[in-house]
Amino acid sequence: MNYIVIDLEWNGSWSKKAHGYFNEIIEVGAVKVDEQMRVVDEFRAAIKPVVSKKLSTIVTDLTNITAEELEDGTTFTGMMRQLSKWMGKEPSTVLTWSTTDLLVLMENCRYFYGRQEIPFLKNYMDFQVYAQQRMGVDTAQQLGLARAGEMLEIPEDDMSLHRALDDSKLTAAILQKVYDKETFVPAILPVDNEFYKRITFKSTIIKDLDDPLIKRSELCFNCPDCGQNMKRKGSWRFRSRAFCAEFSCRRCQKKYTGRVQYKLKYEGVEIKKKLNEILPKTEEPAAETVPV
Repeated sequence: MNYIVIDLEWNGSWSKKAHGYFNEIIEVGAVKVDEQMRVVDEFRAAIKPVVSKKLSTIVTDLTNITAEELEDGTTFTGMMRQLSKWMGKEPSTVLTWSTTDLLVLMENCRYFYGRQEIPFLKNYMDFQVYAQQRMGVDTAQQLGLARAGEMLEIPEDDMSLHRALDDSKLTAAILQKVYDKETFVPAILPVDNEFYKRITFKSTIIKDLDDPLIKRSELCFNCPDCGQNMKRKGSWRFRSRAFCAEFSCRRCQKKYTGRVQYKLKYEGVEIKKKLNEILPKTEEPAAETVPV
């Protein structure tokens, strides 16, 4: 099994053919790593854009890629053939730092091939999630590639960050630092129809209290002190992506604000509940009168 670390750079532009904003890949970098975590080969391809030949200032400022540099580049389909040939016939797993690059690659496959499936993708890992877990970093917030390299004390002297090949090299260096065979293999996902459904599913916040996915029993709170079921005061209000209401405990004579958020994910409805005590307002001391 080989592990193929891939990184992309792209240029965003409006496209009538794509019926909206389109992220056109302009550079691909990849590093091949064997089962002993040794880097055995590298791949780089520049792609001449066809949707918008004008690079955005954001892209040029971030990557230093110029239009002249891409003038002699290959096509997207040509790059895909080259990359597939370079990967070889040996079983491999593709790794990207977060799923963003993977989704952009699927977006380009839809545009140029008419289908989102990536021809050479058989196994996949969101390496960002795995690396953060191994580093003990909360996965609720995404850790940037450069920051992860800093935390692991990986030198970047010879690297140009935000260039596809060098970002792939940095990702591979992080892989060598955090790799653990027992946890690594189970994190690899087989790529099938279910995979594509999961990766393209867009999570949404449920805003309608009458939605059939909401169970009324989940809108209750128990007092954190005595455990008694609290009474809701007033109606539910939706604000800050959650349903909010005030609650009170008759036994403890305390008041709380309860928040319940319902997020529809591919796996089902995720519920987050939070309870904050409403502290009584303290009266400000009366101002002293000064005799005139």
